[in-house]
Parts: sequence; C-alpha cells; structure tokens
Amino acid sequence: MSDAQDSTVSEGALNYFSASRSFALSIVSILPLIVLYHCGIVQSGYPVRNLAEIWLQGPLELVGLHAAHILNIALIIALVAVLWRSEVKQSAGLFVIALMMLEGMFYAMLLYKGGDVVARAVHEQASRVFFAIEMERFAPLLLALGAGVYEELLFRLLLVGGGVLLFTRVFLWNRALSTTVALVASGVLFALAHHIGPMSDDFDSYVFVFRAVSGVLLGLIYVFRGLGIAVWTHATYNALVVIAMSGAATSA
Repeated sequence: MSDAQDSTVSEGALNYFSASRSFALSIVSILPLIVLYHCGIVQSGYPVRNLAEIWLQGPLELVGLHAAHILNIALIIALVAVLWRSEVKQSAGLFVIALMMLEGMFYAMLLYKGGDVVARAVHEQASRVFFAIEMERFAPLLLALGAGVYEELLFRLLLVGGGVLLFTRVFLWNRALSTTVALVASGVLFALAHHIGPMSDDFDSYVFVFRAVSGVLLGLIYVFRGLGIAVWTHATYNALVVIAMSGAATSA
C-alpha cells in the first residue's frame, strides 16, 4: 500500500472515531432499539419492566401521565428529529452509525464468555428466538434490548456524564479524578440496582463484583467511544445472554 493510501486509511479511521462520539449520531443509532422495545413491550402492555426505565419515568408518573408511552414516544420523536440534521442525513453519517452498531456488538462479544460460546449459542438458538411469533418468546429478548438502552441512559449518560460535570464544575476536581469517581460510583450503583425491587436477583458476591466491573467497562466505552456504542454493547451483550439461557433451558 502506498504512503498516500496509508494516509487516507489513517485519516478515515480518525474521522470515524471522532464522528462516532457525536451525541447526535449516538442517539440516532439507538432509535431501532427504542422502537422495538416500545412496540414489543410497552404497547403490548407486557407486565415485566426494566428498573432503570421505571426510575426514569418517575417524574412523569408524579403528574399522572402515562409515563411508559410518554417517555418512549418522546424519545422516538426526539431521535427522528435528529435524523433531519445534516450530519445524519448524509450517507457518510449513516455509514458511521452502522459502524457504531457493529463496534458496540464487537465489544459485547468481548464482554461475553468467549467467541466460541457466543457463536454456538447464536447458531443454535437465533432462529427460534428472533423469528418466533409468540409474544412470550419475543419478550425476554426485547426486555434485554430495552435494558441496554435505559440502563445506559441512567447509569452512563446521567451518572457518569452528569457526575463528571458535577465534580468538575461544583467541587472543582480535575477531570481525571472526576471521571474515575463517576465511573466507580456508577459501576457500583449499576450492580446494586440488580438487587432492588420485587424481581431482583439474590445477592451473590461474585455476580455483584462482575456487574460492578462490567458497569465500569461500559462507562469507559461511554467516555471514550460515546453513548451510542455503549448502548449497542450493552444491548447486544444482554441479547447474547438471553439466547444462551434460552438454549440451556431447551437442552435441559
């Protein structure tokens, strides 16, 4: 490859890593997940919900609004509106969004137990999970995708992003310390949230530590790669877990 071609490839990579951190492109990239979740879970009245979604709906519930519909429809409208921004309408913007989704899926594979396990689970179970007609079979997968969206909005965008702003602007800490504290605090709260509520998991020290570390890793992806890639990492990881668990239940 010539020096000119090397330079073009390097410039293209740098442009992608810069563009993929755009908040506008990030929120557009999660639009398909929001639409799937709203149509498959919220609109159908499915009784099981993600705790992060419930917490984000709190202010709407206080004023008597149908929080689930208002929150999701508002998100969808906001995301569609961003599609009209010039940076998104261009074919280059759409290509970046596709790459962001793929990058998030790649990180999810790394977070999972290993490529071989993932490949086998997807090969054996993807058809049954993704193409099943009954709502009962779709629901766990849609819930997993929705959790990836709402937990990233709460624990990464609000807690990590908001925490860094709080620590740097109010407490006047330097950015490195602020980011470190926000990441650790968000990771611990992320792990604790899975043990709160009527459908929470029984406490297990290993699982708690695993989730806390995963929360920090997702926070690092959010800080260095942006919200969209963090959401797709989380949602894809959750989907892989659902597929694997479905396969284990079938073979049992």
